Amino acid sequence: MMKYIKLKEANCRNCLRCIRVCPTKAMSYINHQPTIIEDECILCGECYKVCHHSAKKIISNFQKVKGWLAQGEQVIVSVAPSFVTVWPNFQWLKAQLKAQGFYDVEETANGAIMVSKEYNKLINEKKMRNIISTCCPAVVSLVEKEYGDLIDCLAPIVSPMIAHGKDIKKRYPNAKVVFLSPCIAKEKEANDSRFDGAVDATLNVEEVVKWIGVDPGIDGGWDEISQPIARLYPTPSGILKTLADDDNYKRVNVEGVNRIKECLEAIRSGMLEGYFFEMSACNGSCVNGPLLSHFKHNEWLGQSLIRDNVEKAKPIQVMSNDEDLAAKWEKQDIYRPQYSEEQIQDILNLMGKNVKSKEFNCGACGYETCRDKAIAVLDGKADPKLCMPYALEHAQSVSNIIIKNTPNGIIVIDNNNLIKEINPAAMYMLHLDTINPIGMPIEAILNKDEFAEFLKSKQNSNETQYFRAYYEEYGKTFDHAIMRLSDEDYYVVILMDLTVQETKEKIMKKMRSSTIEITQQVIDEQMRTVQEIASLLGETTARSKVALSKLKKAMEDEG
Repeated sequence: MMKYIKLKEANCRNCLRCIRVCPTKAMSYINHQPTIIEDECILCGECYKVCHHSAKKIISNFQKVKGWLAQGEQVIVSVAPSFVTVWPNFQWLKAQLKAQGFYDVEETANGAIMVSKEYNKLINEKKMRNIISTCCPAVVSLVEKEYGDLIDCLAPIVSPMIAHGKDIKKRYPNAKVVFLSPCIAKEKEANDSRFDGAVDATLNVEEVVKWIGVDPGIDGGWDEISQPIARLYPTPSGILKTLADDDNYKRVNVEGVNRIKECLEAIRSGMLEGYFFEMSACNGSCVNGPLLSHFKHNEWLGQSLIRDNVEKAKPIQVMSNDEDLAAKWEKQDIYRPQYSEEQIQDILNLMGKNVKSKEFNCGACGYETCRDKAIAVLDGKADPKLCMPYALEHAQSVSNIIIKNTPNGIIVIDNNNLIKEINPAAMYMLHLDTINPIGMPIEAILNKDEFAEFLKSKQNSNETQYFRAYYEEYGKTFDHAIMRLSDEDYYVVILMDLTVQETKEKIMKKMRSSTIEITQQVIDEQMRTVQEIASLLGETTARSKVALSKLKKAMEDEG
């Protein structure tokens, strides 16, 4: 299946905006990557509109069209009426495109005239219970995919693009017809086998702007067409304003896929009958198409220029067309697996929704309800861990466990030095078992000159402050770390109890001193003993010498 919107993974920042805005939930988010499910996508373009990272790329026929021009093909452009949001002067646009090699440039409003004639015939016949306009291919896809039971409400008429394409082909049998489009869904419509041969390719407005630029912004230069009121088609209620007056059907304009779905549900329930519905997937109709979304504020400029160039008092009357503009719509219901309550509840439990009160239905994940999200998980379209309330609750739980069980004391104070939070370790360190210090001045429990100095200067410092102090009232020494919470007028005081450490250090110091003293005593005693031994040895040696000398002399005298 052809992909009309492709994801540029390198640009994706996983912001999930596209997931949240998709009105048909045709996007999955698995393995930290959004993916479009082609079978369920109606190409409304909402995901493209909201992507600020250029992570969505639209299929392009640009090179193919340039190839036709290079080969000298007879290529004619059908320009959607919403062109005025970018090029207020049609003659300027026409001249620029013809300079690139196009044979001719015409307004798609010519096709809109033909379509309004067919709508008027349907209204006169009054055979349909309701009539839904079929100019917006995204709306047609929505009905075919999700509201197959309402196929009989779709007007069996082609869109102005197809009608104009057929008309051009009739007048220029060898021509290539290229539609200049504000809409992504038009590319798929051009490729629809039901309309083979009507339109050969589409060019999106953004790539044409890069090619030829934008005009100086001077209004004017419109071509002469038989029913200028058809130029209202891309504006809100524009189709309805082109139709002849009669009482056969009430007329209602509905814009935006979510509003259209609500309307279709009302039709399905039988609440609405005898209506002609002009439906456009884009809020603001085609002048706010997805491929015009980067031209900010031009939507209203376009509406005003169009209304200045129509004959509002001359709606299109019931007349016959030379071309067959009939369309046959097909039921293409998407397969939706059914899950048991037990399966759904298992996923809700996995998402932390083990009781009804935790089903907040906040919509942050992109689904209306937690139950819808659980079904999407079962469909393989969503990550159960992607739940903001659950993630916050989990983070807070982990944070609370750490703060509650850390051996360090933690105290939070505000800009007025009042205690806002205190953890159990700090309560124990400061002997506050029977006192609730919340709301008390910090000086009431930490009264130290170093601390007072910090409190005086804290407003001018964002750096973490450190100091050590002994508190007689607690009999303890604390290391203090004081830091400011980013962008908040709150300060965190962390107390590290050094009392046991200091006691150990004192004991170790005393033991070292005692050991050194004993060692010195042993050394001194050893030295005395050595000296006494040496003295005794000296006296004995002297006496022995005297005796031996006498013995020697006596022996010499006898000899």
